[in-house]
Amino acid sequence: MKETKINIINAATSLFNKKGFASVRLQHIADEANVSIGNLAYHYATKNDILNKIYEDLVKRQAESLNELNLVPLFENLDRHWDHVFEMQEEYAFFYQDTLEVLRFSESIKEKYRKHIFWEKDQFVKLIQFNVSRGALDPMESVGDIQQKAEQLWLIENSWLPRALISGLEFSNSTIFKSYMWQALLPHLSLIGRQEFNQLIKFKSIPL
Repeated sequence: MKETKINIINAATSLFNKKGFASVRLQHIADEANVSIGNLAYHYATKNDILNKIYEDLVKRQAESLNELNLVPLFENLDRHWDHVFEMQEEYAFFYQDTLEVLRFSESIKEKYRKHIFWEKDQFVKLIQFNVSRGALDPMESVGDIQQKAEQLWLIENSWLPRALISGLEFSNSTIFKSYMWQALLPHLSLIGRQEFNQLIKFKSIPL
């Protein structure tokens, strides 16, 4: 039973990514998963049930990555976190591409997503504060400046996929994504932070 549920979720995610969330019906998912529509309905009665399970898995992955980063938010770990983010955007591309469509479809996800946004931004605030305190980032003038920078990081991260597709950027290249993320922090690097970053790019391909 567990294997069937996983198969259904994988099939749905694949179809949502290929065809767009709105155009996929339950019969399409059943066909892709090679199960009957009755068997699919036994596990997930509605498309909304499938969507909620996929979103639950995505948020769990996002939270694990951010929690891991905030244990030791050094630049090397931040760069690794953005690798994880890029992998999630590839795996759950439909959510980033069709965000508004998904939120219109599911009121429950809309509410969860709003709360998750605030939590993600708060994690970025803590990340910035930690790196200011250890001398890797220059002090910012006010709490508002830190919150604004956290907002900028969140916006770049979460709008990357649709922006890349619209503008024709090479989305399959994670180094370009990471370069955009780092560029938001580069003006704030202290001398210590610049030295640490220069060491990082010796071992990482970050086009700047």
